[in-house]
Amino acid sequence: MNHPQPRRRFLKVSLGTGLSIGAGLAGSHDVWGHQPLRQAQDKDASKLIQGKDKRLIVLKDEPAVMETPLSLINQSYLTPAELLFVRNNQQPKVMETIAGVDDDDWSVAVGDKTITVGQLKEMEQSSCDMVLQCSGSGRSLFSLASQTKGTQWGRGGMGCVKIAGVKFSDVLKKLGVEPNSADRYILANGKDKALPEKEDFLHTLPLDEVVNRSYLVLTLNDKPLPAIHGGPVRLVTPGVYGTMHVKWLASLSFQPEETSNYNHVPRYRVPKRPIKPGADYAFTLQNSNYNWNMKVKSVILSPDPLSTHSDESVKIEGVAFNDGSAPIETVLVSVNQGRSWRKAKLMKPDEKHAWTRFRISFKLEKGKHEIWSRAVDKFGRSQPLDGSVAWNPRGYEWNGVDKVEIERV
Repeated sequence: MNHPQPRRRFLKVSLGTGLSIGAGLAGSHDVWGHQPLRQAQDKDASKLIQGKDKRLIVLKDEPAVMETPLSLINQSYLTPAELLFVRNNQQPKVMETIAGVDDDDWSVAVGDKTITVGQLKEMEQSSCDMVLQCSGSGRSLFSLASQTKGTQWGRGGMGCVKIAGVKFSDVLKKLGVEPNSADRYILANGKDKALPEKEDFLHTLPLDEVVNRSYLVLTLNDKPLPAIHGGPVRLVTPGVYGTMHVKWLASLSFQPEETSNYNHVPRYRVPKRPIKPGADYAFTLQNSNYNWNMKVKSVILSPDPLSTHSDESVKIEGVAFNDGSAPIETVLVSVNQGRSWRKAKLMKPDEKHAWTRFRISFKLEKGKHEIWSRAVDKFGRSQPLDGSVAWNPRGYEWNGVDKVEIERV
């Protein structure tokens, strides 16, 4: 299927409070005491993206790939923009900042109509607390079974943020746009940087779910949407993996079929049936699914992997989340490799797409211990004890039981 390319615009930057658009852990061990699999670089993140905390783990310079140390995620319920992970495929050069983008004339084509950021600002604004997670977060854990392709993320490709903007259903009503009966998908395109010999970054998303769930987002944590995270406007569907939240939104068109764009297939897909770790797989639209609803997952934020503790009692903290379709009901924690489990105390959020924090303390004898966490939601969905059962060559959608090795001395 051929799709028209979006009109490219010249971008110029005026550094300050916003943009004007017009005509630390490198070399550390990974969890479970294994040698590192991530391609972390010893670089200052704040020098690569203006406003980012220098403690972010730089996995790639450009396009930027940075993950957040879990100890920093554990400091607050919402993840500040300066600490939020970064994953871009084709980022525009002038967007390398967490400052907002000041451009009310920025336009988004919706079907055969157009709406500007200025018009969106005048409409009713809706907000949502939600987990933002890269579909590759945890990729290095798949690589323990067999090497996966791509940047070897640890567990910090995630955050919880407050987004606000206009519901997509309200945009359709305002513009008087109605898809044809044959249309089943929305083709989302952004004003990203075109790369030589690379296909433009496109995704097709399920039409009915986008209409019912998606926002044209203008702010993050009550501030203008950071340029590096897709400002001034980004398509966001709470509960789905980050690759589908298309940044620097340019157009949304209605399609009867999925796009064959390289970034939609074979990239950002998982096999429909389990495959053996290390096996080759020729991804097609028929034998695989695109990254969409997030799997149920828990992540231990504290204690740090391979840390030592002199106190007999060790406090364990973390977060659990899913696609928002059912609340997290239980988080089970084990300190004896799953032979016995205890329920952690849950701090449930007010909003279904945000994460649930959990906490529990154990008295531990001296020696090495593996802490495991396993979330269960109201539908009974849980994390596999061995996450490699969902192994795939590109390492997407890791949700195995979380495991952290520590020592009591």
